[in-house]
Amino acid sequence: MDVGVVATHIPPAKGYGGVSVTAAVLSKAWSVAGHKMLLVASDESIDGRLRPEQVQLGEHADVKLYRCYGFRRWGFGLGAMTALFKLCLKAPVVYVHGIATWPSTLAAVFCVLLRRPFMVAVHGGLMPEHVDLIRRKKPHKWLFYKGLTFPTLSRAIAVHCTSETEAEGVRNVLGENARILLVPNGIDSRDFMVSGYPEGEGLNLCFLGHVQQEKGINAFIKAWLKVRRPADRLVIAGRSVDGEYFEEFQDLVKKSQGAISYRGYLEREEVKELLSSSHFLVLPSGLEEAGGMRENFGNVVAESMAAGRPVLVARGLAWDHLEAMNAGLVFERSEASVAEILRNAQSMTRPEWERLSLNGRRFVEQQLDPVKLGEQVWQVLTQKAPAHLQQPAAERSSYE
Repeated sequence: MDVGVVATHIPPAKGYGGVSVTAAVLSKAWSVAGHKMLLVASDESIDGRLRPEQVQLGEHADVKLYRCYGFRRWGFGLGAMTALFKLCLKAPVVYVHGIATWPSTLAAVFCVLLRRPFMVAVHGGLMPEHVDLIRRKKPHKWLFYKGLTFPTLSRAIAVHCTSETEAEGVRNVLGENARILLVPNGIDSRDFMVSGYPEGEGLNLCFLGHVQQEKGINAFIKAWLKVRRPADRLVIAGRSVDGEYFEEFQDLVKKSQGAISYRGYLEREEVKELLSSSHFLVLPSGLEEAGGMRENFGNVVAESMAAGRPVLVARGLAWDHLEAMNAGLVFERSEASVAEILRNAQSMTRPEWERLSLNGRRFVEQQLDPVKLGEQVWQVLTQKAPAHLQQPAAERSSYE
């Protein structure tokens, strides 16, 4: 074993979004590179327990799944204690996906106690607005962060961040001398076929993600309803949780009189079909101040560009230079800015759209190759290269 990998959830687990997907992509990239690993994760999935043979990470990756019960979102299960202790005892180095979940916290503590070198990918857990929300409104969780999360993070080889905003959040809690590795998430562009320009009248938009406040989808809909034209359409796909926010979302869907379609959770192939029928993907994370935004990267942005679909995205993630790349449009976190960007998208010509599509696909192919990015992380993880704060690929490149 060259490395032990810890994740709370792992594909094909359903319902747990970008963190689990990123864990799989990076593990597959390391397996392709010939690095041998053992991954420990919970068996949690919203449609039934996973079995190890279902988790396909490549020939060099073994998988150990422990039984999850109770606090499913945090991957709780007493079997994690034995599995993670053995992993941290045997692995020469450990890579931990996430913070403040049951397995990620245990792994970090075990690594410190066993003096095992480890790296942590915080996956949005320390985004400045999210930390501020915890400090103000969740005192028990804040004590947990101060007592366990921050002390163990300070002992890591490096904290893996995917955007400058995320790195800022890490520095805010660990200090300016925090060891940070800034490398974006990878995505295999070969998994996505590029379709042509969607035919028909109107502008088709899609949103892929949980229907929750930190994603900002209700605020986006309110702005969209004010500027949409009769033939414009918006499709929402993703998990929802019952509550006031979802009730407000349902009211907005009714108010659209059929212009908004909510399709719930979609399988992978259905997601690709939705992208191919859309002109733009939208990612309004952080549009609502009370949401405690923790979107550090936005894997759906990279996936959309891989599928040749430009993106409308909120400022403050890893995509502030999307317009400089000429691969999409960036809006400020205000209704007025969203409305302005939507009007720009509505007036865009087909040749202009096709240029955005081409540039987005090219960017993913050239800058987000998972094997190349995985090797950057590997060099620091195995301490063959020092941790250093580098400018992410999304901010280095631009296309005419």
